[in-house]
Amino acid sequence: MKYAFQAIIFLGLAFTLQAQANPTSDASSESKQSINWASEKDISKHIEFRLEKEYGEVTYGPNFAPSDTKLSDHFSEIYLTRLIDHKGADHYALYITAQYNDTDWRSYKDAVNKQGNKLPLVTLSKNENVCENTSCRYEERLAIPLSFLYFFDGATMGLDVTLSGSRTNQINIPIAYFKAMMNSIPQESLYDEL
Repeated sequence: MKYAFQAIIFLGLAFTLQAQANPTSDASSESKQSINWASEKDISKHIEFRLEKEYGEVTYGPNFAPSDTKLSDHFSEIYLTRLIDHKGADHYALYITAQYNDTDWRSYKDAVNKQGNKLPLVTLSKNENVCENTSCRYEERLAIPLSFLYFFDGATMGLDVTLSGSRTNQINIPIAYFKAMMNSIPQESLYDEL
């Protein structure tokens, strides 16, 4: 599979992201909801950098899912990520956790941008949680690897992605989010000083 290496990286990052997320923290939820998603400067304040021993240098954007009730009804996590692996190669991805109550899996299998271009969609994991009566709580962890071109284009057009499976959902990542992530890329001179 063309994206097998990236899928392995994103699977590892997914578990790292899950360990970092603390949905029971009121302070954490409050700060994420107070982000002005039209402000590149405000989004930039919430970008995190980490050196992951196994994967390399990772830049995590803030969780976009709480930005809109329509999104948060279906998704608990939506992050843009950038990884510089140990060989110096850049990898970009939109990381998504779909959590929903339903009678069956949505089994997202396709991702298409607003221009109609199919994007690679990698299913990282699927977990069924609590079931009551005829409805269960489902969780699908997904990654959409993005080329640098798509990542860069996001800074001028945003990214509108339609996920489809047994249900269709749309995610619209604003231009400001991509600009904040692009501006977080260190200048070459920063590396020279290390």
